[in-house]
Amino acid sequence: METYQSINPGTRSRPSVRGSRWLRRLVLTVALMVGSVLAAHACIFTYTLVGADGSTRITPGSPAVVSAGETYRIDITMREDHGNCSLEPEDTMFLLDEARWRVNRETQPLVLLSEIVWEKVGATRYTSTIVFRVAESGEFDIDVIRECTRGGYHETLVVRAG
Repeated sequence: METYQSINPGTRSRPSVRGSRWLRRLVLTVALMVGSVLAAHACIFTYTLVGADGSTRITPGSPAVVSAGETYRIDITMREDHGNCSLEPEDTMFLLDEARWRVNRETQPLVLLSEIVWEKVGATRYTSTIVFRVAESGEFDIDVIRECTRGGYHETLVVRAG
């Protein structure tokens, strides 16, 4: 067994355990990283793709598979997680391949068939529906963006049309 000398003679000091300090630092670092990722968005969105074959949940970044020539609907639920948002739901931007997604624009590969209208269903909860027709095959990005001082929101829905 090792013996430890105290810096102050006559007092007894506890041995320093480097491993426990390292472990505490690691746990604190991981907790801060996880906390910053979770706090990155001030809004929480869920998306459901609905088509003739049924419905499926869309995960941002993962392709949602659709068929060219078919019409689909995306049901959206948005919840403000801070409860005091100065940004209206109507200020949410939808960009299709980096261009504003506009109603009946036949030059876009996913043709938006109606305006995006938000309905308040709770104190901090809103819903909307996007109806679109798949005009061509390919993989397309729909960026959903809310820019505000509380973290905002920016995710990409990937639509793969075959």
